[in-house]
Amino acid sequence: METVKNSILVVDDEAVNIRALIEILSEDYTVYVEKSGLNCYNAALRLMPDLILLDVMMPEIDGFGVIKSLKEDETTKSIPVIFVTGLVSPDDETKGFNLGAVDYIKKPFSDKVVKMRVYHQMEIINQRRKLLLLREAEEIERKRQEQERLNRRTQQILNSAPIGIEIYDENLNLVDISFGTLKMYGVDDKEKFIKHYTENPLDYAPEFQANGERSSDIFEKNFEKSKNVDYVQFAWLHRIPQGEAFPTEVTLTQIKTDNSTEYVAYVHDLREIRRLEAERLAALEEASRAKSRFLARMSHEIRTPITAVLGISEVLLRGQKVPTELEEAMTKIYDSSKMLLELVNDILDFSKIESGNMPILSNEYDVASLINDSAGIHFVLLEQTNVTFTLNVDENIPERLIGDVLRIRQILTNLLSNAFKFTESGSIVMSVEREDIDSENMMLTVTIKDTGAGMTPKQVEAIQDDYVRFHEEEIAYATGTGLGIPIVYNLAQMMNASIEYESEVGMGTAVTVHIPQKISGSEVLGTELARSLEKFEVNLISGNAELEFVPEQMPYGKILVVDDVDTNLYVAEAMLGTFGLTVELCESGIEAIEKVKNGNIYDIIFMDQMMPEMDGIEATTRLREMGYVHPIVALTANAIKGEYNDFLKSGLSGFMTKPIDIKVLNSYLVKFVKNKER
Repeated sequence: METVKNSILVVDDEAVNIRALIEILSEDYTVYVEKSGLNCYNAALRLMPDLILLDVMMPEIDGFGVIKSLKEDETTKSIPVIFVTGLVSPDDETKGFNLGAVDYIKKPFSDKVVKMRVYHQMEIINQRRKLLLLREAEEIERKRQEQERLNRRTQQILNSAPIGIEIYDENLNLVDISFGTLKMYGVDDKEKFIKHYTENPLDYAPEFQANGERSSDIFEKNFEKSKNVDYVQFAWLHRIPQGEAFPTEVTLTQIKTDNSTEYVAYVHDLREIRRLEAERLAALEEASRAKSRFLARMSHEIRTPITAVLGISEVLLRGQKVPTELEEAMTKIYDSSKMLLELVNDILDFSKIESGNMPILSNEYDVASLINDSAGIHFVLLEQTNVTFTLNVDENIPERLIGDVLRIRQILTNLLSNAFKFTESGSIVMSVEREDIDSENMMLTVTIKDTGAGMTPKQVEAIQDDYVRFHEEEIAYATGTGLGIPIVYNLAQMMNASIEYESEVGMGTAVTVHIPQKISGSEVLGTELARSLEKFEVNLISGNAELEFVPEQMPYGKILVVDDVDTNLYVAEAMLGTFGLTVELCESGIEAIEKVKNGNIYDIIFMDQMMPEMDGIEATTRLREMGYVHPIVALTANAIKGEYNDFLKSGLSGFMTKPIDIKVLNSYLVKFVKNKER
């Protein structure tokens, strides 16, 4: 291979000098000639010689001016310059070296000196060039090794990644995958997999994705989208060829390098996550069922003795010849039992709200009764306190509204109970007002102000927590579960109502609840009824209003009561006896079935839900299978599961919760017994 000669640019305005230098150097080097110093710079840019021999003394511009322009340019500054001159002044030499010259050749020329000085410069140039080439080679090798290291690291990352990683080229051809991808598909040959995937990509996905779109359309759409954003994340059904599809989540990103564009898909296999989620949901459902079973049992076990105490005391209080001192004692027993029942109901209601089993009804109700029932039950407490209780009623409130009167009463009762509980002296004011929304809807606004213990802003903020009680140390007599206000907040939320609190420690509390209700009819309470309510003069008011109920006589009725608890049978028989009914009793579902088999027919069978051996649901099912078509009403102390629809599905005609409310009992007797004389 022929060696390429080094090149020299000779710049001199005298022909004799040019011929001499060409003769000396042309054998060993490629020699270029330029006669004008003005053209030297352009010639150097064009030829890029290895060395320039530059005459110092030239017309127009001398060698010093030429070298200065060469050294000021980034392209030509590195070309070595040897001055050719007849000057012998040390100052001239110093000036030349300062401007960047590497050597001087003095005239007249000596062949040997010229060759030697040029040769030395060329050796330096060539050695520098070799060193540069070596360094470039080393850099190339270093980059190659670094690339290999990066490739190995990338492969290790791919191999060790716990998720599927798929790398595609710019034409969307699969070029590499992680071991996680192989594991996801249950294969172990990477090259075979990539080849098959490249040839048949849609073998690895169903024709349609879960959203109904074609897999091919979604595939292309998301790759196109990834060109303009940092990443694209989407759900994707993968499929093992000829197998079932399985869910994944894909994060797709575009990676650009100097020479190419690649796409990386990170694939999260969701099968295990879905399995664990299903197990978690199953565990939660089982925990919920276990909680419901526990609450059902607790409800039954606690409410059953309360039912007996309430029922027996009510039976005695209904007697015509109860001594005054006994009536007073029984009334206290009755009131205490009702208070205990309210505590139990708070716990059970809170559990129902938590589990989502608390229905909100929408029925027409009497507003005066709501106000009386809510305020009147606390009116009897005034005898035991140093508190004045004032009721303000807006006379423009409609007589009848549509909503869930039971839950509204529960909200107002809880708020009033708190006011009485934490107010030792002073006053409690309850104001009931109307705020119109439109012609068919209004806000029932109730404000309760007290002069009690009050709360700090932090306590007001925390009051709706699941369980919180304040002032336990300073007000030792305060009773309750601490669940009343959380229940109020939950019920308010379920009815789209709002609650506002204003309170100051030692000064009292004002709470306002705004409850949206539908208006029924155009009649309003009016001035007379509103003032009567405020004076607690309405006949509906009574601490124990149910005791004032007068049962209608139905001597033609025949009733069977089924319950495994003697006291429950005693109470039921006594309450039914006040209606003049014929009452039979039995202690098990099996015994009830035998009575029916023996030809007995009853206007109503009151069937306890929870009994040993055979519960009320099973007994009812057996009776219905036997063809017994007469009414069967469940008696249940289970406030959690005793829901109307559940009982109807079992063939029951209805249900009553324990303790038995005589008005509810009356409604069933009127429905199924009244006027059915034999």
